[in-house]
Amino acid sequence: MRYLGYGERLLAAYPAVVDDVTERLSVGVVAARIGLVVGGLTCLVVTPSFASAYYLAYGRGGGESPPPGWLAGIGPSWFAGADAVSTYNSYGVVFGFALMIVVISLGVVVTAREGKGTWESRAWRLIIGGLGAVAVGSLMEYGIPEDVLDAGYGFMLELAGFVIIAVGTVVLGWAVHREAEVGTIPSIGIALVGPVGIVAGTAIVGHLPSGPASLLMLAAIIIGAIGLPDTPRP
Repeated sequence: MRYLGYGERLLAAYPAVVDDVTERLSVGVVAARIGLVVGGLTCLVVTPSFASAYYLAYGRGGGESPPPGWLAGIGPSWFAGADAVSTYNSYGVVFGFALMIVVISLGVVVTAREGKGTWESRAWRLIIGGLGAVAVGSLMEYGIPEDVLDAGYGFMLELAGFVIIAVGTVVLGWAVHREAEVGTIPSIGIALVGPVGIVAGTAIVGHLPSGPASLLMLAAIIIGAIGLPDTPRP
């Protein structure tokens, strides 16, 4: 016979407590899923103007130049009247805060699921940690004056965050195939979201962190809209 721990006995004696915790948890998850959609959409909406502002402020090779390709017709309109560098930094702060909302919201959604102690849960922690590094790096790079902190530190933190995310999505693809018996093709697709999304986003947008984060933010919006399936406990 298995002996119940104190917490289990307490919950068994007071089922209303279980119902209250479940209800509060459900409300928290719903709010977090809304946060994923709002934060992800904000990052995607900001991205074209954020990248465009970079080229107007610094351009290629450190000089002012027009944005390349599809960004050429998009101007940074949110902060009209400000100089190019201030506009660029303002977009960076908005992007960083929106990404932080995604990080916190994803943490709530993942924590509320079953499957603690699995490789899948470890992969999610890597992804959340990587996103957190990118968000903090963005706020450091764009929100703190350079005479206080060199922007290079924030940029390096962003790079490290994207590497961690890429590793996390590869582990996640492997884990859902091994533990949740997800099909081979969907598992490969999950594994490639990080590496392919980061490389493709950088190539298309031509700016970091907004470019490599684009596909990740689209994934965050999808998770917020449909949620995550529960994973059986090991």
